[in-house]
Amino acid sequence: MTRATPGAVAAVQPATDLPPLSRPHPRSHPRSLWFAGSILLVIALAVMSLRFGIRATHWSEIWMALTAYDGDIAEHIVVQTMRLPRLCAALLTGAALGTAGALIQALSRNPLADPGLLGVNGGAALGVVLCILVLNTSDPADFIWAALAGGFIAAGLVYFVGGGSRASVLRLILAGAAVSALFMALTRGLLLASQQALDVYRFWVLGGFDGIQAEMIYPLLPFLGLGAVLAAAATYGLNALSLGEEIARGLGVRTGLARLIAGLAIVVLCGASVALAGPIAFVGLIVPHLARWIAGPGLGWTVLFSSSLGACLLLAADLLGRLPLFGGNMQAGVMTALIGGPMLIWLVRRHGVGTL
Repeated sequence: MTRATPGAVAAVQPATDLPPLSRPHPRSHPRSLWFAGSILLVIALAVMSLRFGIRATHWSEIWMALTAYDGDIAEHIVVQTMRLPRLCAALLTGAALGTAGALIQALSRNPLADPGLLGVNGGAALGVVLCILVLNTSDPADFIWAALAGGFIAAGLVYFVGGGSRASVLRLILAGAAVSALFMALTRGLLLASQQALDVYRFWVLGGFDGIQAEMIYPLLPFLGLGAVLAAAATYGLNALSLGEEIARGLGVRTGLARLIAGLAIVVLCGASVALAGPIAFVGLIVPHLARWIAGPGLGWTVLFSSSLGACLLLAADLLGRLPLFGGNMQAGVMTALIGGPMLIWLVRRHGVGTL
């Protein structure tokens, strides 16, 4: 019996035995199709958002309003100055909250984590109340910078209280809970002292897109773009951290920097969305579960799906809230709870808590 030489062994190996990195992922094609489907759903909901409201607008009027705007035609004014800015705000806010939710759940390894966990919502609420009291205003356009500044101050305080560069995820979560409680207590105290501030604040705190104008969206686009870039940069580090601290360091990942980038992405995305639309709940909580169910393992795909599905959920919530069935003026923040609550229950019952 002769011994096979290494060259002979190599000669009889099948030609289809490709290196591991060149093999396509077995779920890459279905995931691509699912993602394309989610984008098509976003487009369909966006078109319906332009068409339907308290009063439906004909397709021809929508097309003329977008391509040959006439300020003397009421339908053109409705489409251009009301429905189109509202559509863009819902699209951007949903994508930002979905992405932030996927990142905070991956960072904290907590399936019930929400983007507001780092104190951004509490800081934004306090900023809005101070803006109402100091400037004596009820214009949502005046709340943008106050909410954004309050969110960033709260996140910075959470980072400092949590230990700065040496902070662990658990300490940041505890610091976020403490700072949120402090800021919400201050907010309630200020509201008790001013009935006018309470009347304005209780409308803003529900979360929605009433009164949104294009001029309110433009200043936040750089923040949303920066948050998207940071989110993309954070996915590799968080993927490695999901394998464990020691393995991540063995792969050359600077774990502290990875957490910092992820935290900055969450704060920027959540702060910009809260400044634009108020503290809309449930999007950052439910959407990442749907994304993981569709995309499977891999944070990169989860973030992509969370972005598109978040936009879908908020577009659907805003569209349903504008229908006559709900009085034509139901806030999107209320509708997301009505949609997201049963959806989360269905996911838990169908797939179990362990899959979330």
